[in-house]
Amino acid sequence: MVRARASSGSGGDAGGVGGGRAPDDAARLITRSAGKMGIATSISRVLGLLRDTAFAAIFGTSPIADAFNVAFLIPNFFRRLLGEGLLSAAFVPVYSEHLETRPREEVNRLANAALADLALVLGALTAGGMLLAGLLVYVYAPGWHGQPEQLAITARLTRILFPYVFFVGTAALVQAILNASYRFTVPALSPVVLNVCFLAAAFWLCPRLGPRLEDQIVGFAIGGLVGGLGQLLIQLPLLPSTGFRWRPRIDFRSPGIRSVLGLMLPGLFGLGVAQINAVVDSFLATFLPSGSVTALRLGSRVTLLPLAVFGVALASASLPVLSHRAARGEPAALREILSHTTRMILFLLLPATVGLIVLREPIVRLLFVRGAFDAGESLRLTSDAILYSAIGLFAYGGVKVVVQVFYSLKDTATPVRVAAASVGLNIALSVALMKPLGVGGLALASSISSMVNMGALFALLRRRIGRVAGREMFDATLKMIGASLLMGLVAWGVYRLLGGYLAEERVATLALRLAAAIGAALVTYFGAAFILRAEEATHLASFLRRRGRRARADGAEE
Repeated sequence: MVRARASSGSGGDAGGVGGGRAPDDAARLITRSAGKMGIATSISRVLGLLRDTAFAAIFGTSPIADAFNVAFLIPNFFRRLLGEGLLSAAFVPVYSEHLETRPREEVNRLANAALADLALVLGALTAGGMLLAGLLVYVYAPGWHGQPEQLAITARLTRILFPYVFFVGTAALVQAILNASYRFTVPALSPVVLNVCFLAAAFWLCPRLGPRLEDQIVGFAIGGLVGGLGQLLIQLPLLPSTGFRWRPRIDFRSPGIRSVLGLMLPGLFGLGVAQINAVVDSFLATFLPSGSVTALRLGSRVTLLPLAVFGVALASASLPVLSHRAARGEPAALREILSHTTRMILFLLLPATVGLIVLREPIVRLLFVRGAFDAGESLRLTSDAILYSAIGLFAYGGVKVVVQVFYSLKDTATPVRVAAASVGLNIALSVALMKPLGVGGLALASSISSMVNMGALFALLRRRIGRVAGREMFDATLKMIGASLLMGLVAWGVYRLLGGYLAEERVATLALRLAAAIGAALVTYFGAAFILRAEEATHLASFLRRRGRRARADGAEE
């Protein structure tokens, strides 16, 4: 059998992770790869927060801000669906199997056909979206049917932003090809381009379009469109390093493409449940008071920051390893990888949940309260969104991991069934909770439905691959919860204590209080984790030590 394993390059190679201590080696590979992605993603997310800060300062939670967020809803839906899940989940297992078992020529044929087919589909989708922008806005913003000006500006922004779908979808496939060959860093850095373009638009283009918010928001949309193109262009030069050669050819009938479509079409619903819930939430938020759509989005952005840095990184890094193990028929390795990855996600996201709940109001004050974003209703709405979204943070990450295992096994039916029930539950809870809790009710409904989704998927997966270190995971989770609660008390105490000395709410003062509280919280959490002998803390410490030694070695060579 001819194997087409890509060279290790900068991204590393899992080729030697097949026998003997395979699970341990795979765990180290996932932690190392996720660490690289997490660092790159952290840079992007910091810039993303700066982007949101600039947006909030210029547009606040005004109707114009709501119009942009609704207009960006569909392009952003495809970004999250394709870029953070579905396309990779469907393509990487098939592509990894080709890398393991097929000649390089067949591997390239699959990649080229996928790129050409996707470009054709996305091109048609983009053209249709631009033509039908007015109808789309009418459908997914029903609460604005009596506001023709609001519908008109939203439709205009939708037309400007819709080509982003083409750019981000193609970039997602390029990223999947790179990730399958263990190239993670540059793809993880590609969103930096998007955020830089948004910031350039906020500080340079928007002021030049005049004083009216209706004109300035167009400049912000143009910045997003240019940034989407940049996300694609930054990754293309890396493709040849994986052994890929350009031979574009439209071919929907090849066995490889059929396999990808077989996973992708039913999985459109299964893996995209979080994105579908986000669309439902925005749909319903148009019935709430003005500013609710923007507050929900800003709150979600802050809450999902740890997920984007840690959860997406771990899930993306685990998928190629899971796919290669599944192709080799190693269920024991799948169980070990799932256990390790889930425990690492819980180790990182449980303290983030507690920290966000305890410090949500000062975080919103520091990031957004300036310019058009007031310290009254805007602050309250966004803080409520963070509170109720944070409750389900660990479940969002857990779903990303467990669905990857189903996809590595080429099982799309199970996630679809569970997702259907989860979306139905989210809709019912959203309708029931939005009246008493407003924006918080929509966020809480999403959190509860994600927890149900995660629990059901784990229970069903156990029937497929056997017991997934249940006792070990239970003991580890108890340690994490205990350390997280202690951390939350310390964070709250330090922040309140410093309020007696640094009570004036200037930006520098607020930043100092938050930095001290977060620093004390981190020391407390990791100290408690080491005292409790949490294995996940050891894994993370080992990764950081290796990174430090490598950095020192690189510095010595220079």
